[in-house]
Amino acid sequence: MSVTVCSSPIPAGRYAGIFAGILLVSEEQTFTATFAFPNEGIEQMAGKNDGTCANPKQIRTDVDCRAARPKFDNGAWSPAKISDVTGGWLYLFVTPDVSRPSNAASKLWRMDYRFHGRQKTYSIGPYGNGKDGTFSLADARHERDKAKDLLKEGKDPSIEKQLDKHRQAAARPFGQWADEWLAKKKVEKVKRGRIVAVRDPKTIEVLELRVGYVKNRFGKLSRQDIKRPDVLAFMRSYEAEGKLETRDRVRSICEQICDYADVEGDGYNPFRNLNGQMIANISTPRPGVTEPRDVTRVFKLTSAPWTRARFGDVVGLALRFDALTIPRPGMVNEMEWNEVDWDAKRWTVPAAKMKTGWDHVVPLSRQALAILRSVQKLTGHRRYAFSCSKDAPLSNNTLNKRLRLLGIDTKTDHCAHGFRTTFSTLSHHEEIKDAKAWDGDVVELQLAHLDNSTVEGLYKKHGPLALIGSRTKLMQHWADRIDHWLDLKKVMPIKRGSQA
Repeated sequence: MSVTVCSSPIPAGRYAGIFAGILLVSEEQTFTATFAFPNEGIEQMAGKNDGTCANPKQIRTDVDCRAARPKFDNGAWSPAKISDVTGGWLYLFVTPDVSRPSNAASKLWRMDYRFHGRQKTYSIGPYGNGKDGTFSLADARHERDKAKDLLKEGKDPSIEKQLDKHRQAAARPFGQWADEWLAKKKVEKVKRGRIVAVRDPKTIEVLELRVGYVKNRFGKLSRQDIKRPDVLAFMRSYEAEGKLETRDRVRSICEQICDYADVEGDGYNPFRNLNGQMIANISTPRPGVTEPRDVTRVFKLTSAPWTRARFGDVVGLALRFDALTIPRPGMVNEMEWNEVDWDAKRWTVPAAKMKTGWDHVVPLSRQALAILRSVQKLTGHRRYAFSCSKDAPLSNNTLNKRLRLLGIDTKTDHCAHGFRTTFSTLSHHEEIKDAKAWDGDVVELQLAHLDNSTVEGLYKKHGPLALIGSRTKLMQHWADRIDHWLDLKKVMPIKRGSQA
């Protein structure tokens, strides 16, 4: 005798929890017995069902959608594909749950169609009550009809759905686009010369600050709602405060975010081509003394003992070291002890810290080494050479602040970066017996100015040690000249050329 048990979910109402059918079949007799079970018993039996009676043959009502389950075939559970009774290639795709295969893990509305001779599937979305991104049976049929209309117009519904997502994304607030752009910048690798590196944390910090300005003004608006008059009013607020450099930086960021948000490619960017309506920002070179009297005054002030010094006057030592080695001040601020080669008497600034993206070697004069030995007694156990209360780089404003405390106007007279101007001017124009004392390429290499084709060629051919012998002599001579300005009896000056 064989036994077949068939049970199915019972709809709510007068039949709920009333019956379950058991059919007994043998060669000699056939009969059917009907019993009443509580609802809980029905659910338990459904969980043990082999699946032969689990699914409706077609989706007719929402009840069928709820009753739909995976397919049981050849002793295994597999996704079920139940078509809609109204046709149009619409069906409910039911996938089994991994932990309980007889239950549905997901129910997705799909539609098969052909476009330009190719079989394709249009994903409508998950089955549900029509809220929170789900689709009821009525919703799914409506989406199917819309897809069929698109096919009649010669449009691919799957492509159109993606375009709709892009259009909706384009309507997002400008502040969301700004956050997404900034997140991309934080992990984006930038090419500098021959290396690829993630942006410096200080650069990211400045970007975050400026993106904050943008969001405060335009964050709640969509890209298309930002109008040129509003942009000009925003930019002129910076002009009124004399912050032309900040204005230009913020405008550039706005322009980049706007381009990033232009997913439709319409080219609308109200932050572009504003020069005709804004005050021109004419950049002025960073001030640096070049006249003998001014040079002498600056070096005497920076070399004098500082009565208010703290931490062994690390800041004053950093300022004097900057004047002797003439790198960009930020390199001194972030100098690490492992960058110093005491035997070779050189300081190598790694490529990741350089604006050029190449390693830069600084020959250390006797005077520069003496300063480092003094600093080593104070911070030799730390990572950063010129660190004060904690093992961290000096801030970008520290050296200029010391100059201002010494009575030097860093905006019009001389700034920390101005030591490079002083060095460059005096070294290029120095003469011996009416002949140029130093080859221009030697000076430019030591300044890490690689924009000149000749200098760049020398660097690419010989690397960071290009003309290192001449550069070593130059840096020692420069330190001796500083000593002469401090004490005229120490070194006889070389006659300065008339070009200066």
